[in-house]
Amino acid sequence: MPSKAIGLSLAVLVVLACSIVLSFEIASWNRIKPGISVLDVPVGGLTLDEAQARITPRALAILDQPLQIKLDQASWTTSPRLLGVRLDPALLSQSAYAVGRDAPVIRELGAQLDVLRFGYDLPVFSQTDGSQVDALVRQVAREVDKPARDARLVLHDDGAVEFSTSEAGLQLDQASARSSIAQALETGAPTVALTTHPLAPRVPTDRVAAARDQLDRILDPRPIQLTAAEYSRTLQRADVLGLISLNQPNGTTPASVTLNADALQPFVDDAARAVSRSTVNARFSWDGAHLTATRQSRDGRALDAQAAHDVLNAQLLEGARAIDMPVSVVAPAVSSADGGASLGIRELVEQSTTAFTGSVPEKAHNIRLAAQRLSGVVVPPGGTFSFNDEVGPTTLEAGFQWGFGLTTGANGGAHTVPSVAGGICQVATTLFQPVFWAGYQLEERFWHLYWIPAYTSRDVVGLDATVDADAGLDFKWINPTSDYVLIQASTDADHVTFSLYGRKPAWKVQVEPPAISERVAPDPTPDVQQEPLLPWGRVVPVETARDGFQVVITRHVLGLDGTKQRDLVLKSVYQPGHNVTLVGSASAPDQASVAAAVDRVRAAMQPAPAAAPAPTTYDTANGPRTLAQIRDELRRAGWGGGSEQDAVATYRHRADASH
Repeated sequence: MPSKAIGLSLAVLVVLACSIVLSFEIASWNRIKPGISVLDVPVGGLTLDEAQARITPRALAILDQPLQIKLDQASWTTSPRLLGVRLDPALLSQSAYAVGRDAPVIRELGAQLDVLRFGYDLPVFSQTDGSQVDALVRQVAREVDKPARDARLVLHDDGAVEFSTSEAGLQLDQASARSSIAQALETGAPTVALTTHPLAPRVPTDRVAAARDQLDRILDPRPIQLTAAEYSRTLQRADVLGLISLNQPNGTTPASVTLNADALQPFVDDAARAVSRSTVNARFSWDGAHLTATRQSRDGRALDAQAAHDVLNAQLLEGARAIDMPVSVVAPAVSSADGGASLGIRELVEQSTTAFTGSVPEKAHNIRLAAQRLSGVVVPPGGTFSFNDEVGPTTLEAGFQWGFGLTTGANGGAHTVPSVAGGICQVATTLFQPVFWAGYQLEERFWHLYWIPAYTSRDVVGLDATVDADAGLDFKWINPTSDYVLIQASTDADHVTFSLYGRKPAWKVQVEPPAISERVAPDPTPDVQQEPLLPWGRVVPVETARDGFQVVITRHVLGLDGTKQRDLVLKSVYQPGHNVTLVGSASAPDQASVAAAVDRVRAAMQPAPAAAPAPTTYDTANGPRTLAQIRDELRRAGWGGGSEQDAVATYRHRADASH
């Protein structure tokens, strides 16, 4: 029985519910369900037309409601309508009418009961024109955005410095602005707060400020005084401007000021030339026991070029107005401070003598003067001797006189020409020979164009040297020992002698016999030429017909134990000589007189008549010798050939020397 009672109760409830639903549906037939609101406007129980009429004022009010866009102190006022928002009252009414009409009966009944109890505000999805919002955001960005400004530093050609500081920029966060405005349009919020991002400059002020300050210091209008010892030079602003370069910042590297090293170098070179003072080496004479200084030494002076360049560069960049460049004192290689006691001169190392018998007075004068200029020179350990440097200028102003020297013509042949300081080649030869025999290291040597018999040394031909500073011909040798070498010269009426003093080197010298080849017989035909530099009537024989040939000499320098230290191979190629005589024509009465004088000399040089018997034997220190014997012995000794008189004179000289 109880179950029947429960079933009956449920049936009653169902019938009741259906009655309620039926009553609710009848009451809202063709009307919006009760309890529904649109835009906060109640429209429940209204027809579509009634609802639209009631919604319209509210929709218009919402569309024209001011919307304020704020950013810091700035603001922009707009409205949903201006931003393209669309609220259609008819569509809103239809949306309200549709609420509660499409669900099943039971679910619809529950929803309707909830609406009756709590009410229902219809969600509104407005139509917004995104392009209008974008246009507003872009407008605000144009007014708000400010690009960052880079610091600027420019050095103009006239020295003007242009400088401006950097400034941070500002940029509207447009994505955030669009989102915030859209949200305000949905919620009806009256204001929107915008946000921005700061923009940092690519070149901040601190990346150029130091360079700007440096330019101000460097280009100070006050002059800059450069000094080095007593050297002084003033640099004006224009001078400095030509030296500097402004380097713009790059990446994280700041702007910098640098100096052009090439443009700076002329200032260093100018100071170096002004400051430079050559050292003067002491010279001495040796009497076999004591040294006496014949010339005192003197310190030299030089600009320390690299240090000067560095100092100049650094101090100019610092803006210094007084810059002193470093100068170094250069000590002489040979000092007279202790009177030569430290030189260790104690014995004769080598010696050579050559004769200038029969030479013209000018040549004899030049030989004596050049020998005097060289006497007393000391070559230090490891030092290099230069004949041209030590003799100095070979000019008339330096005391030398006109002589004669050999030169090469355009066709390759050699001939004698007037030459200032003619004869100094004999001085070079006489010094070269003891250097050669002592075994010192040869650096530069040139041979004569013709072989001169008087230059034979110890029966060896090919040991001569010629010099000519104008032609770049020098005689140089190196002292490879740890001892000083003193050069001492002496002359008499017919001879010049060079002696080397110091300490005998710890080596032995071996010289192979000369290898003579390619002999060429001379043309003995007399060649008489007029010479306008010689006074009228003066006759000077300047060349003798002698063989031309090639000679190779090999010198070995050996240690005292016989081990080889170094070899020297000297090759000399001599051209065949000619019988040349010069006849002076300066101040001659007339050209006919000159021609007659030339003819007389030429006739005198012709060979003697065949009827005139030549002597068959000659007295020498070695006993009587025929001309054939003399020539034969001389050739075996390496003689270069020549006339009968040359042969006899050379042989007698050699015989006398050997005794």
